[in-house]
Amino acid sequence: MLYQRLMQCSTTNSCCSSGGGGNCTSIVPRLLLLLMLLLLLSGQIESVDGHKVTATLITNHNYPVEEHTVHTPDDYILTIYRIPTSPKLQLHSNETIQKPVVFLQHGILCASDDWIINGPETSLAYMFADAGYDVWLGNARGNTYSRQHKHIHPDTSDFWKFSWHEIGVYDLAAMLDYALSASNANSLHFVAHSQGTTTFFVLMSSLPWYNEKVRSVHLLAPIAYMRNHSFILSKLGGIFLGSPSFLSWILGSMELLPITSMQKLMCEHVCSEGSMFKFLCSGLLDFIGGWGTRHLNQTLLTDVCATHPAGASTSQIIHYLQLYASGDFRQYDHGREQNEIIYQQSTPPAYNVKNINSCVHMYYSDNDYMSAVEDVEYLASLLPCAELYRIPYSDWNHYDFLWSTNVKEVINNRIIDKMERYDIEHATGMSF
Repeated sequence: MLYQRLMQCSTTNSCCSSGGGGNCTSIVPRLLLLLMLLLLLSGQIESVDGHKVTATLITNHNYPVEEHTVHTPDDYILTIYRIPTSPKLQLHSNETIQKPVVFLQHGILCASDDWIINGPETSLAYMFADAGYDVWLGNARGNTYSRQHKHIHPDTSDFWKFSWHEIGVYDLAAMLDYALSASNANSLHFVAHSQGTTTFFVLMSSLPWYNEKVRSVHLLAPIAYMRNHSFILSKLGGIFLGSPSFLSWILGSMELLPITSMQKLMCEHVCSEGSMFKFLCSGLLDFIGGWGTRHLNQTLLTDVCATHPAGASTSQIIHYLQLYASGDFRQYDHGREQNEIIYQQSTPPAYNVKNINSCVHMYYSDNDYMSAVEDVEYLASLLPCAELYRIPYSDWNHYDFLWSTNVKEVINNRIIDKMERYDIEHATGMSF
């Protein structure tokens, strides 16, 4: 796909006016090494179809699981999972009583596996089920579980022409509607991590009537504004991809880091328990999420490696880099000409976060390279209702919100307590 796009540019010069202008003759030779590297890393390695573990893991822990298919308005086909009850409750609960619903949405290059691989005693999905909730696990387009479209094959670039904007207004909206309908509920609790929080902000800002469909909202490592983002690759990427250009046109709308056969082999031999190279796996999470954490559950590295990265579109990354470069929280920048056609203005419109009238609980930390303290607190100042919880550990990083050894005590129990308090306070005259 990347090779074909480069050849199109070199034979037609069609890219010279795509977004950023510039001299194609001088740019193309400089890109050859980068393009070859990307081909070696992603395009030429066989992806592993059907490498889906959510249902298997849930079943292995004796929890019931349902697989559901959701169709989006633009014809993407998503797979989501439901844990309707817990084996700890089945013998004692009255199944005729409607349970409150909770929906969990993963981050970028992640999937529904995020919420279960920490085991039944610590993972948030199992803890919700044990607490009596009807649990739904979402999967965004392009990840391991959602690589289908009614008309378009995932091997074509057309499939990958989306960012997290489309995930918010199409995928998340469709998944929430489906979960509510299947559960016969009017509203649900919402929990998200990283990009999942971004899609929440997108949906509630763009289609504000969805605020009425959520009860309590819990956002882990929230990302909207990225003015103080500290990930080194974002600083470098922002220079080259933070505004529309020939390079962003070339690298946009491609599949990014799907699970591959090579990755599976690496997980089995490099990240496995007892491997002398295991430090490389934890080091990669530290490099991306924040160095120096003492909280990561090292026994999970094989499972994390086996399920991550789960695939995405390169346009999702580019959209984040645009936020970093602009300092604003706004829609995808296609370049002046395309912006005029798509948005009827030369620059992308900003998301109006003041439309988010749900009261939002945001959980953030000092050592998170993806979600900076200053950015979270600035976002909170713009929201009509926000409650902040700053993690009391200076080394807590981006992935500790999911896979730390003490996540149950630091995060999960707090979320469940707030959800239960909400349901008690709003029980009179209301249905779930």
